[in-house]
This record gives sequence, structure tokens and C-alpha cells, in this order.
Amino acid sequence: MTLARNFTKCPYCREEIAEGAIRCKHCHADLSDLKKKESVWAKYNCFRTGFLVGILFTIVLSIILYLHFTSGN
Repeated sequence: MTLARNFTKCPYCREEIAEGAIRCKHCHADLSDLKKKESVWAKYNCFRTGFLVGILFTIVLSIILYLHFTSGN
């Protein structure tokens, strides 16, 4: 009698391994701390987010400065 297992790919060697494995049977990579490293911030591209926030800040600052210097006061 065989048990049905879910399989996933090793992030290092891309070989098929059992889901939830703590060590890859092909490349012997330690996968136990892999889930600990993943966080909410790891899902976002930090450079892209920082770049877009910088552009947004520059646009808002430009609008504020334009309104300040073009006001009649």
C-alpha cells in the first residue's frame, strides 16, 4: 500500500522532493530554515517599492512647492 504524497521542487537543485522535507535527497541542501526566512517583506521587491515611493515623494513635493511659489502671497 502506497501513500499519496504531494511533491514540490527543491529551491536549490530544482529536483522533485516531498513537500515539507527538511533536507533535499538530491543535493542534500538544508531546507528546515527555508520557511523561517520567508516573510511578508520578502514577497515584495524592495528596490521597486523604494523607487516608486521616491517618485511619489518627488511629485508631491513638486506640487507643494509649485503651489507655494505661485500663490499670490
